[in-house]
Amino acid sequence: MMGTCIQQVFAAVCLCVFMTSPVMGQQSLTIADATTQGLSAFNTEVVLQSTGDTQGYVLAIGFDPSVLTATNVSVEGSDVESIGAELIAAEVLAEGMTLGVVLDAQSPFDGQVIPPGQSSVGVLSFTPATIATSNLTTTLNFVDGVFNSPPLDNIIVQGGLSIGAIDGLSLNSGTVTLTPPPPDSIRVGSTSVLANGSAVADVPILLSNSTGPVQGFVIAIAHGPNELTLEEITIEGTITESVGSEFEVANLYADGGTIGVVLDFMPPFDGQVIPVGNDQPIAIYRYSCNNPIFLPEADLATPLTPINNYIGEPPLENVIVIEGLSLNPSLQAGTLTCIAVEPPPEHNTIMTAEAVFDGTVGDYAYAGQTGTLNIYYSDPDDEIQGFTVTICYDCDLTIEDGTFSLDGSIVEETGAEYLNHQVDDDCSDGETGELILAILLDALPPFEGQTLPPTSEDLLVGSIQVTVDESAECNQLQEIYFCDNINGLGTVFLYNNVVIDYQSVQDYERINTGITVVPEEIFQRGDCNSDDKVDLADAATIIASQFQGLPVLCADACDGNDDGLVNLADSVYVMNWLFKFGPTPPDPGPFDNGPDPTEDELPVCDSNDTGCAGQP
Repeated sequence: MMGTCIQQVFAAVCLCVFMTSPVMGQQSLTIADATTQGLSAFNTEVVLQSTGDTQGYVLAIGFDPSVLTATNVSVEGSDVESIGAELIAAEVLAEGMTLGVVLDAQSPFDGQVIPPGQSSVGVLSFTPATIATSNLTTTLNFVDGVFNSPPLDNIIVQGGLSIGAIDGLSLNSGTVTLTPPPPDSIRVGSTSVLANGSAVADVPILLSNSTGPVQGFVIAIAHGPNELTLEEITIEGTITESVGSEFEVANLYADGGTIGVVLDFMPPFDGQVIPVGNDQPIAIYRYSCNNPIFLPEADLATPLTPINNYIGEPPLENVIVIEGLSLNPSLQAGTLTCIAVEPPPEHNTIMTAEAVFDGTVGDYAYAGQTGTLNIYYSDPDDEIQGFTVTICYDCDLTIEDGTFSLDGSIVEETGAEYLNHQVDDDCSDGETGELILAILLDALPPFEGQTLPPTSEDLLVGSIQVTVDESAECNQLQEIYFCDNINGLGTVFLYNNVVIDYQSVQDYERINTGITVVPEEIFQRGDCNSDDKVDLADAATIIASQFQGLPVLCADACDGNDDGLVNLADSVYVMNWLFKFGPTPPDPGPFDNGPDPTEDELPVCDSNDTGCAGQP
């Protein structure tokens, strides 16, 4: 149909030209030679050499589909585009392409033409259909009478007449040479970081992909677990982010990390890819040094090694995806050097964390019990200007946000001018609970130089409430400990720090604490036979325990009237409640298990009811 349309338009053009003869002489259409590498897309052009004004033309070009795939044929970027053609009909076929152009096809027929001389009249776009292992040359041919219906010939229109090969128009084919691409590669960058216990370094992962645009990739990089910690893997600031990645999944391990990326993962499938290029950053691996290194110790260089079938669950290979195929690029390791720093000044500051619950419990607590976490300091020599305290705690504890208090502390007495605390009690992010405390004594005008005094005894800095969660298992230590490099509710990673003489000091002793969860006996008041219900049998058990020596598991449960004694009055109390509408036995009552709210001298229960998570 396109052939018919073009022929009809050319006929119309001919009718609009009166008494005009074609300009004869050597005229030609030539396809320019092109070269590409790997699967890189490329353009070439068709050039017209003419001796007269050209009013229109038809191009019909064939190629080898096993070597090339045509993607477009147009006048965009050619001389014809700047002249202004009014009719353009283009079609891309499996083995060829056609382009019909009429420059002046619409009223008022202003007479646009391609002037004599050399002009580009078409731009042909291709991608290689194969990856050449050695130089491969293929031909782009002008083909008459094959493509479209009816079949088209290559012609130019001058003076209202068609000029083709039989009329002397020279048709010069072109060549395309496919060259082998250099090896694709994934290279790990090399950098350094201060080994001061807090600094992190961003190591770029660099992609060189000459084979073609990358649709996705997997990276697996190993490191020495004793030297480094992989803090994060991200695509922020990389070409992966800028082209619009739609799927990323990263996993961190003690000895390495992996990331998988698919650029175009979701509808409308717009075809995002990482273009061909060299050393393009596609991911960032963020590391920290495990231990501070102080001069005169030497710097520590640790290899960062891309490795196949070692990192991940299951182990992954380093691959890139091009044209739907997974390719294994060459791999090049990098290095992260932990640089030794000046040692901190020696100080004998001691920071202590101590959890205090009911005095009768000591370092132990029941599930659900609330106590106080106290922070103390001692330093016999130095005046302290401020603290940053960073504490981690087990997820079965809750530090109660908003309860931090200076009551009774040396800080309250001295008068701190800046105080802030954060509690991050959300363990769903894979972290522990986090408490951050910042105190600066002299932070406001007139800057009178307030400090905390030297002391050989522990002085209270402040306190905050801590609760043992109901989910805490009995006989398990719930740790509360000083830790570094936590961010609480913010984004800045902080660490334990004491300010002395305007210097940051991190090399000092820290004494941690912990809470061991212990069973709290629970029972139903009146359930003397420990069968989890209160009825006449319990009154009989109370009497039998008093007069016949019947053993019972929980004396507190037999104490029906909660007077701290087990005797005949308890059986009468229970029967009055059961049958004479007497008062209900006191808390925890006859219906639900609970602890005894009153202290007495009765022996500890020997039942299985403890109120501990994971226990009956």
